Amino acid sequence: MYKERIPDSETGRPRPVSNDEIDLNAIFGGIRSGFRSIGGGIAYLFGVMRRRLGLLLAFVAVGVGIGFGLYYLTKPYYTSSMTLMLANIRNEFIEDQLNKLTVMISEKNFEAVADRLDISPTAAAGIKEMHFSNLDQDKVEEDSILTGSPFRIELSLYDRTLFESMEPALTSYLENNRYFAKQKRIKQRQVESMVSKLRGEISSIDSMKTSISEPQGPVNGFIYGQPIDPTNLYRESITMYKEQVKLEADLEKLDNVEIVTGFVPKLRPTGPSLLKYLAISGALAFLVGMAVALNADSRKQTATV
Repeated sequence: MYKERIPDSETGRPRPVSNDEIDLNAIFGGIRSGFRSIGGGIAYLFGVMRRRLGLLLAFVAVGVGIGFGLYYLTKPYYTSSMTLMLANIRNEFIEDQLNKLTVMISEKNFEAVADRLDISPTAAAGIKEMHFSNLDQDKVEEDSILTGSPFRIELSLYDRTLFESMEPALTSYLENNRYFAKQKRIKQRQVESMVSKLRGEISSIDSMKTSISEPQGPVNGFIYGQPIDPTNLYRESITMYKEQVKLEADLEKLDNVEIVTGFVPKLRPTGPSLLKYLAISGALAFLVGMAVALNADSRKQTATV
């Protein structure tokens, strides 16, 4: 392999250098040259900023003024969230419903929103945006189905007084899903039928207890060929009554969606942020001013040459 000879740093005599060493030297030399170019560019930018400081300050001042005006032209909005608990149903069904509502809100289809939520079009127009999320999403494996998990709805409104009416509106919208409503009616009929049956059985046992405690005429102490045990009657009556109470409680919990925590009343607006408006507008104005300053400096150098 060809080897180039270069002077040794200690002896001054030529020594062979491999092509690999030459390539590395070239690479490091290119890196150093690149850093020098970057440093020179940064120094040039700071030089232009120093020479055109008045122009840049004028652009930033105009940008800040524009941001200040946009801030006062933007309607304030209020953001709050509510947490809902689902019955034993798949969360993706609720997600699909809320996603459709979110699309209607983002498209400003206020008539459709008002119809779905059963509110006035004016109230629907007061909704800025809506977001929702499952609270237990990270706790479920990828191949599992999330069922009956709580989820959060975050709502941004232009009118903070609407939060109170949005709670029942959203809950009713989810509850009145045709599939959910049908399943609820079926379960309600089943439970009511069981409660009615238990009430009849309890009434019959109560009549038997009355007959035993206050006999009318001759009593032989047998029912259907079996001796009567008052203790068993009382025990069976209590067992049936407990089951009746449990089923009646289940009737109160037939809703597929229940509110855990509602929207918090807001006194101060969530946005817009004045500082954010000023920072963004000022930064954009600075970039525009910097481009104008670089162009002016380049023309001046060209004219000088």
